[in-house]
Amino acid sequence: VKNILRLWRWKVLHHPPYSPDLLSCDYDLIPKLKQPLREKRLRTREDISNTVQREMARFGDGEADGICRLPRRSRRVLDILGDYFEGY
Repeated sequence: VKNILRLWRWKVLHHPPYSPDLLSCDYDLIPKLKQPLREKRLRTREDISNTVQREMARFGDGEADGICRLPRRSRRVLDILGDYFEGY
């Protein structure tokens, strides 16, 4: 797998196997986001990004808050080597 990822020049993101700071309940948006995207053909990364942003804009009342914090929270977990931290 590592050779194929290297061949395709995919960036491998290492993360701890478990962190209480990356709870799955924060990502309940994923199924809500996937449903309207089913059976759509998106050919470029830009198409994917634009479509996901457009679909996320439909949500209100904080529904997308957890998933929007994911990149920052993931980076923080990696920076502190998986140790627990409180807050965002």
